[in-house]
Amino acid sequence: MDSGERDRLFEVLGEIISLDPSDLDQLAKSLKVAKLSNMIKTIKLIEDRFATIEELKRLVFNKKLKANESHIQKFIENHYWIFGEQYHLVTAEEPKFEEALRRYIFHLRGEKSAVSISHPDKLGEMDIFMVRKLTSYNLISNIVVELKHPDINLGEKELSQVKKYMRVIQSQDEFNASNRHWTFFLIGNGFDSTGYIEDELETSKNYGEKYLVFSKDRYKIYVMTWSEIFTEFEVKHHFLYEKLQIERDLFVVEGSTSEEIVAMARTNSATQPAAIAIPE
Repeated sequence: MDSGERDRLFEVLGEIISLDPSDLDQLAKSLKVAKLSNMIKTIKLIEDRFATIEELKRLVFNKKLKANESHIQKFIENHYWIFGEQYHLVTAEEPKFEEALRRYIFHLRGEKSAVSISHPDKLGEMDIFMVRKLTSYNLISNIVVELKHPDINLGEKELSQVKKYMRVIQSQDEFNASNRHWTFFLIGNGFDSTGYIEDELETSKNYGEKYLVFSKDRYKIYVMTWSEIFTEFEVKHHFLYEKLQIERDLFVVEGSTSEEIVAMARTNSATQPAAIAIPE
């Protein structure tokens, strides 16, 4: 054991010794039902998720970094838990709809299928497409995320693009079975000056869901700003943040460029598996 390891050991032991009797008793009880190594990994995961959000904030808000859609896209590819837990990433950015459908079929049925889509918008590229199979409910939950450049304000054009994706999906039986549910997110830093998005949000208020602009059958579209994404994260994780008393300034490792931030996003414990691949 070198001097650095010895110092860290003494520091940890000091923290344990300084616990008051009730906390020490609780630690002993916790160790009976969970391994210390698993507890440490869980805390590390929580810390890394907070760090991920802080770095993403820099990417979308700090204009000096000059982040573009590609930077944000690559970041989210590694952390798609931001939009839903326990999903599998089907495609990200490059594949057209036909390739997305091939991977989708392979993931759900284990079949390598030749796919042909005749819809005029089949060449569209979904930024993030993820799927979750809920076996107990015989339900397939699907999420499509459209990410826009931080400088682009969302309006009719951007929402129409998402609706085109939805119509391609509706045109294919493999995508459109009765047990498939589809959720679309359009994400940007703000709305344009036309008031179009605000009107769509107002019109959909009767559904009783925040951020919803479209709902029909098994399809829903939500429009959110990054500020709202981050606020939702804070609200959901407030209890953990308060209990762990996380010092954000200590665990956020700041990259000096957009490229460095994206590279760092691939290395922490909150990173998720790569997109589904069909073996040769």
